[in-house]
Amino acid sequence: MVTTMRWLSLFSCALVAGGSFAAEEKDAPLPERSVESLRLIAEPLSNALAEFRKLQVEQKSAGSEEAKAEIQNRIDAERERVRTLRDSFRDIVGGSEAAEYEGETADGAGIQDQISELMQPILGEIREATSEPRELDKLRNSLGSWEERKRKTDTVLGRIDALILRGGGETLLSEHKSARSLWASRQAEAISQIAVLRVRIDERNRERRSLWEILSTGFSSFFRSRGINLLIAILAAMIGFIAVRKAYAWLRRISPFHRKGTENFSGRLSDVLALAIAVLVALGAVIAVFYLRGDWLLLTLVVIFLFGVAWAGKTALPPYLEQIRMILNLGSVREGERVVYNGLPWNVTSLGFYTIFTNPNLQGGLLRIPIRDVMAMVSRPIAPREVWFPTEADDWIILSDGTFGKTITQTPDQVVVLQLGGSMKTYPTADFLKLAPENLSHGFRLGVRFGIDYRHQAEATTSVPEIFSEALTATLIRENGRETLRSLQVEFVSATASSLDYMILADFDGSLAHRYQALERRIQAVSVDVCNEQCWRIPFTQVTVHQAQEIHPSVAAPSNAAPAFAADSSERA
Repeated sequence: MVTTMRWLSLFSCALVAGGSFAAEEKDAPLPERSVESLRLIAEPLSNALAEFRKLQVEQKSAGSEEAKAEIQNRIDAERERVRTLRDSFRDIVGGSEAAEYEGETADGAGIQDQISELMQPILGEIREATSEPRELDKLRNSLGSWEERKRKTDTVLGRIDALILRGGGETLLSEHKSARSLWASRQAEAISQIAVLRVRIDERNRERRSLWEILSTGFSSFFRSRGINLLIAILAAMIGFIAVRKAYAWLRRISPFHRKGTENFSGRLSDVLALAIAVLVALGAVIAVFYLRGDWLLLTLVVIFLFGVAWAGKTALPPYLEQIRMILNLGSVREGERVVYNGLPWNVTSLGFYTIFTNPNLQGGLLRIPIRDVMAMVSRPIAPREVWFPTEADDWIILSDGTFGKTITQTPDQVVVLQLGGSMKTYPTADFLKLAPENLSHGFRLGVRFGIDYRHQAEATTSVPEIFSEALTATLIRENGRETLRSLQVEFVSATASSLDYMILADFDGSLAHRYQALERRIQAVSVDVCNEQCWRIPFTQVTVHQAQEIHPSVAAPSNAAPAFAADSSERA
């Protein structure tokens, strides 16, 4: 009867607690299964309290110190059991909120504790992100452990009950009952813990969110808090960086160290320092935003990133120092000099982390090259009137492979030559240079060789060159214009085996470059016309055959024998 009254008392307390809780949280009533679990815990808790009070009374009436010490040990065990059952009881009443209500943090004084405190925001975020699956896993592991304990208590109680049935005297029976009471309390504790854990697992399963809900909630939470902080930090960094660069650009315009056309170490050093200051200001703005906004997670990540950069700088910094030396115009490549890159000449227009190479004679002749690729190059001063490329677009050229045409495209990658008739020929730009292009668009000379017969030997060096020159000059001027023919000379070259040869040297303006081959043929045609007008014979290749007379050794040749026969293969024209 007393036990029943105590159970009703505890149950009424639980209902009052549950009622007050429900009054505060009307949307979260205590489930029926939780009420059933409270009933399962109430009776073991009542028995534990009764046993605790009974042991206190026995301790007071104990005669010896040894008995008191033994009873005290049992009292401590019962006190721990009561505490455990009450915690379980309160966990069920409080639900999942009870486990998350309070937490304790310890202040660390050592270096490891300080590092742990610094990492706490990151670890806290990771812990919060994985709290639900970790807690559920922990509850399941604990449930399995308590079920194993209950199985063991069931086994021990069955063994004790068998021993009690066998008898063996009052003393043995008393010890068996005492042991059974201990294991029965352990069994009750296991049952209560199993009930509590099952209730908590059910609650976690009911509260468990889907993956999509977790992701959407996480993203929305991030953009509501840290997303805004990150956006503000990025804007602050950009404003700080741009402000420093603009201020330095203004200072650069009025500074005597950066006057146009002057190259000095101080000006370049100030450029590098200004860039470094702009980066530091941007980083400082990011750190200040996170600090003022109280976002310790992002602030910790930034600090860790900076520490990582500093640590990696021990091995990564030396190559960058060499690049900075190059940027300061102290390396093997200097600004304003000429360098050969991929077989083409370039002007080093600007040295920086991205170096600017330009070639004024190439279409699209601007390259941005990382400074690390410039490290192995060597530049030299530019010579006066030095040509950057032998041709320009729309120039007429002749290549060493015999190609004649007009360059319609020339870029750092390829040169396209338009030939007469409309066909196009494409060369890689470096290969085009190797073919030694001859540019005709700025003027050119034609050298035409022409010969006449030996019959005109008497006037070969006097009137013949003049007659050729006058006729060719008049014809070429009449057909192409006086301004296109710069000069024309006819000179005697040599007396060959069958002809007297002349060299016709005609210099033309570049506007006739497209008629280069036609002009050569026209000079030949005019020369033939002159020969026809002057009745000059044009020789052709002659073959002379010599035939010696065969003489028998015993017969002497007559004294008046004719010389060896010689005859031309054909009669002169």
